[in-house]
Amino acid sequence: MAATAQEGLTRRGVDAGMDDVVRDNTAASRDPRSKNKPGGAGGRSRRGLRSLAAAVSLSAALTALSFFFVSSSPSVNASASTVAMVRAGSVAAEAVLALAAWMAWAEGGLHARPAATLLPYAAQLACALAWAPLVLRCGAARAGLACCAAMAAAAVACARGFGAVNPVAGDLAKPGVAWAVLLAVINYKML
Repeated sequence: MAATAQEGLTRRGVDAGMDDVVRDNTAASRDPRSKNKPGGAGGRSRRGLRSLAAAVSLSAALTALSFFFVSSSPSVNASASTVAMVRAGSVAAEAVLALAAWMAWAEGGLHARPAATLLPYAAQLACALAWAPLVLRCGAARAGLACCAAMAAAAVACARGFGAVNPVAGDLAKPGVAWAVLLAVINYKML
């Protein structure tokens, strides 16, 4: 019975003159040249991929550079493996948060709601960039705890703001909250 219903739908489409439209659309979707036209979807997807790569790599690179240019102070109570773990976790958390920010930007949320999306993301990124120099170079573990608290609060605001624009982006921002709390625990152990 389902096959006859499907056949009826197909037959109605052909009877209505849709066979030419279907044939043209199928041929256009198989034509490799149609994706490379200047105004086609191929150009938009390449631009989107470039902006995604730029957003994620810039944020991750800035975080990695903040750790790279900081040499550990002798007063810091942290082993090299702890610093390596913190560095890797910070870069990964920033990359995921940058992906969430890009998803919100792609939906138009950064322009439509800058106070709920752009400002918390900028605050979270600034706190993430400031943590390594504060704790590893200056040995200011208490200031690092304050930085972690601000980072966690900004990540919560990012999760809420991004989630209002795109629920998946809001969910992607939640590991940033977890990382800020874990970083605070690691920072507390350095006191």
